[in-house]
Amino acid sequence: MSTRPRRRKALVWFLAACVVWIVGVAVWAAVSLLTPAREGAEEAVERKAGMHHDQHHPETRYYVPTYAEIEKDGTAVLGYRVDDTIDSSVADFLRTYDITADPQSAGPTRATYTDHFGDVRRVVTVVYDRPPDERDEYGAPARITVRAEPSHTG
Repeated sequence: MSTRPRRRKALVWFLAACVVWIVGVAVWAAVSLLTPAREGAEEAVERKAGMHHDQHHPETRYYVPTYAEIEKDGTAVLGYRVDDTIDSSVADFLRTYDITADPQSAGPTRATYTDHFGDVRRVVTVVYDRPPDERDEYGAPARITVRAEPSHTG
């Protein structure tokens, strides 16, 4: 007779532990589903630089940076790589991110655009992989660096 109450007591404790586990999983799932997703570090740098896809036309595509960092002085630095196709070109990149400034040429394979977006001053540097005489109708593959620092308006 002494083993039956022990079994019953063990079964009650086991069932109680199962209920606690199920309630814990349900609470964890509810919190996970109802809490908005956190923005990653790369997205925070994009947002600070005015280059996040939510900050521009929702119907256009966006470019994923190959490099994203905030420097000690607060300047956001992003690096991109674009190809020379109809889907990825320097012209499309500039259009996507509303960069309308006139380029300042710093040589045949380098151009710099300076503009303001919100409260940041963006300096966009385009370094082409090929000189102008070897580019096709879309341009040439390029590396693009965006440096964005807070505007100092006073």
